[in-house]
Amino acid sequence: MNRSETMTSMILSFNAIFPLLAFMLLGYCLRRVGLIDRETTPGLNKLVFNVLLPCNIINSVYSADIKSDFDYKIAFFAAAVCILSFAVCSLIVNPIEKDRTVSPVIIQGICKSNYNLLVIPIASSFFGAELGMAAILVMVTSPLVNTCSTIVFETARGRHAGFLPVLKKVLLNPLVLSSIIALLLNCLGLKVPGVIMNGVVSKLSSAATPIAMIALGAGFDFPAMKKWKKHLTAVCVFKLLVMPAVWVGIAAAAGIRGANLIAILVLSGGPAAVNSYSTAVSMGGNSELAGEIVAITSIFSVLTLFVFLTGLGSLGFI
Repeated sequence: MNRSETMTSMILSFNAIFPLLAFMLLGYCLRRVGLIDRETTPGLNKLVFNVLLPCNIINSVYSADIKSDFDYKIAFFAAAVCILSFAVCSLIVNPIEKDRTVSPVIIQGICKSNYNLLVIPIASSFFGAELGMAAILVMVTSPLVNTCSTIVFETARGRHAGFLPVLKKVLLNPLVLSSIIALLLNCLGLKVPGVIMNGVVSKLSSAATPIAMIALGAGFDFPAMKKWKKHLTAVCVFKLLVMPAVWVGIAAAAGIRGANLIAILVLSGGPAAVNSYSTAVSMGGNSELAGEIVAITSIFSVLTLFVFLTGLGSLGFI
């Protein structure tokens, strides 16, 4: 590792992360000057979750060369990251946090990353169109994390998370549904007219990251964060430092490299998913804490992802 390689890695990392920070700062400034109000941000988040992110997933998976790019080793590893993260965090958090409106929000905040939104722009900053499994993993991770999240909330409410109710909620999740549709289109070789895919879906897909980050920035409420200082500190440490250090370390030791390693980094150490707030609201969790977790992890992930990406690049892993 020489100085030139380190600088190259830092520049690539900066190019991947800076737009996310810029969009968040823009959102915060727009709210401060009154161009976006607090009542607008939930609508923007719904737009992202129900329209823009599904288009992003369809656009990525539909055009992927699944037959040649699909790697079962990466898929199984990503599945293990999702399931084991939720299981271990539940075993740790539930005995400590007795408030059953708070504990599932913490578990979800640590384990449910903004993978769908961030992995493609970050990975493409390093590898262009050669994304490996990064885009295809959406169809693996989305059903798993949403299933695990549903089980955690249902269990916290003292309900038995039956198979059929959970399956129904998972399949109706826009991110899961769009993954299934895109996978079917890809595997069956069904062609979507270019005027729809390129003229509509692709353009909506490109708007997902900017609008989601602007909405996050507009929703920042720094005074409210003081109330949840201890909870937010714990979530940030585990979400942004411990989880990626553990899972990326294991992945690197297992020989995972390049865009696939970036995928594991974003999956384990990305900021909390933007739909965490809406999930908490709909399932009886503490919505205020859920919103603050999304905000604070989004802010600090800009720094932690930059450090991880720079380090992995300098070591020749990406």
